[in-house]
Amino acid sequence: MSEKVKNALLWVKDILDSQLVQYQIVGGLAVNIHGGSRQVADIDLYIQRSDANKILPLVTAYISKPLTHYVEGAWDLEYFQLVYQTQKIEIGLSPGTKIRAADSEVWRELPTDFSRSVKGNYMGVEVPTIPVDELVRYKRVLGREVDLIDIEELTGGSASTST
Repeated sequence: MSEKVKNALLWVKDILDSQLVQYQIVGGLAVNIHGGSRQVADIDLYIQRSDANKILPLVTAYISKPLTHYVEGAWDLEYFQLVYQTQKIEIGLSPGTKIRAADSEVWRELPTDFSRSVKGNYMGVEVPTIPVDELVRYKRVLGREVDLIDIEELTGGSASTST
């Protein structure tokens, strides 16, 4: 657990909530919220594409990567990155995200179902979080070393990839 992550999470949560922006925590922070133990590198979350203009004017001073379309590693998405007190926050836009399976060159749509968010808690901060089954499902597709570790911690079982 990290005070730096907590403070940045509180900051971005306050902005999103003040603008009535629906969001969902994903990635390593979601793994941590669901019981994983690895250190959180960045705060990953998704918002509706139509809500981006509600928050961009409020975070301009913190933008370290502008909102645009990126293809990086196994990810193909539109997002922007903020840095708040040295903590990275990556905000992806949904729909439209694709991920590439570890065992092929096939890109797959990664939908964000905001209606399925579960109440997550990070150091007393409650946030809407991707359900464990959806988190495990997309981490299995990605199949990177870090994903396999996360799957093992979340399921206590096999982390083998499946497509």
